Amino acid sequence: MHVLGLDIGKDSIFAHLLLVDGRCHSLAAVPNTAIGFEQLLQWARKHQVGGAELHVVMEATGVYWESCAQHLYDQGCQVSVENPARIRYFAHSKSRRGKTDAMDAELIAQYGATMSPKVWQPPSPALHELKLLVRERSALLVTLNAEQNRLHAMNHRADAGTVLLGLIQQRVAFLKVQVQTLEKAMHALVGAHTSLSEPLHLLMTIPGYGFLSAASVLAETDGFALLETGTQISAYAGIAPAPFESGSSVHRRGRISKVGNAHLRRTAYLAALGAQRSKSRMGDFYRHLRAEGKPPKVALVALGRKLLRTGLAVVKSGQPYQEAYRRPQLPRPSGP
Repeated sequence: MHVLGLDIGKDSIFAHLLLVDGRCHSLAAVPNTAIGFEQLLQWARKHQVGGAELHVVMEATGVYWESCAQHLYDQGCQVSVENPARIRYFAHSKSRRGKTDAMDAELIAQYGATMSPKVWQPPSPALHELKLLVRERSALLVTLNAEQNRLHAMNHRADAGTVLLGLIQQRVAFLKVQVQTLEKAMHALVGAHTSLSEPLHLLMTIPGYGFLSAASVLAETDGFALLETGTQISAYAGIAPAPFESGSSVHRRGRISKVGNAHLRRTAYLAALGAQRSKSRMGDFYRHLRAEGKPPKVALVALGRKLLRTGLAVVKSGQPYQEAYRRPQLPRPSGP
């Protein structure tokens, strides 16, 4: 399949086309607008390439890739949106020297031709809106926490000015109202779409999941659309174990990879904080790890990973969480 690598910036797009016969072509600086997207497609058609036979690969850089990916997907192209870290590691493997937008487009095309990344599917409008609401709430909570810390410090100053104190209090009150408004909007959105409410209610049957954590997990995984196994969701969240061992002399303490969705990873950790105190198998799992000598944070990370894997299994099965469920044991192969 022909591969089109795109380096997408705020204002412009650089393209590099790799044809199956080995020929390549470059296109510089078309605008990152609907007009530019059409120019890309017309340029590809001049080389007798388009539609489903064109695999377009790009990086998930901020929000600048979204309109281009959606437009090309709507035109029948196969689109892949990759983590920039993977492209960066691929560049290291190529011993690439130098960096320009044109070079980046060529590298992305080479990555697509070599690695054959998964095809991207755009989320439903409801899931997309839910993700926007979830992330906006998270951003506001960071700002609210900072302002509350400033208010605490101002209240303990010997010479706190009434004007400054009043302004900070107003900001804190305003941010709290905005957080509440976002949460109401999330509830209304979920209530209006069964495609959101059904998996969300399934997640909420699992100890540790509340409405907000379940909504965040659904939003960050696009409803588990492209995830099928526990290993996949652990890797996607960057919460999979990453051992560091070599031979008999290198044995560093293992840690999680953190190469993945940081929003999902944080949600899993917060859900684990709630589940650890429950009188359930989830709580028992945490207490068992602690009894084995695992540090509290290590046990919480393991519990967060278990919550994500369990959530995936529950939503995929369409059945609520069952405390007494045990995975059936596979029969052992009989010997000769």
